[in-house]
Amino acid sequence: MRVLAFWMVLAVMLQANIFEDYKDFARLMKYELDYEQARKKAIAQHKLLLVLYVKDGCPFCTKLEEEVLTDRDVRKFIKERYVSAIVNEYHKNFPDFLLSRIAPVTYIIEPKSQKVVKEIIGYMEVDQYLWQF
Repeated sequence: MRVLAFWMVLAVMLQANIFEDYKDFARLMKYELDYEQARKKAIAQHKLLLVLYVKDGCPFCTKLEEEVLTDRDVRKFIKERYVSAIVNEYHKNFPDFLLSRIAPVTYIIEPKSQKVVKEIIGYMEVDQYLWQF
């Protein structure tokens, strides 16, 4: 029984922290790291801009990235409707109006006017997250 418990704990630990950091998430999930580049791409594609605001060391940011944004239905939903970007508070790769004391925050932005259409604050399960849109 102890051996089985050991292997179960090991499996859970190996599944944790799929991504090294937000840049690794961006690369693997095809999110833009440059806000302005993502905004121009959204204008060209006639899509809204989805910007995920995260902070280093934020457990809920990591949980949102690894458990929700990697979900097949969520990925498909986002890819069809938005140009996606991820920005990090500590790397200041975004405009000041996105700065938040809370993380994670998912912003939906009209790219031409840069008006925030919707803010989804915090971590939530897949169904709850999709319901927010």
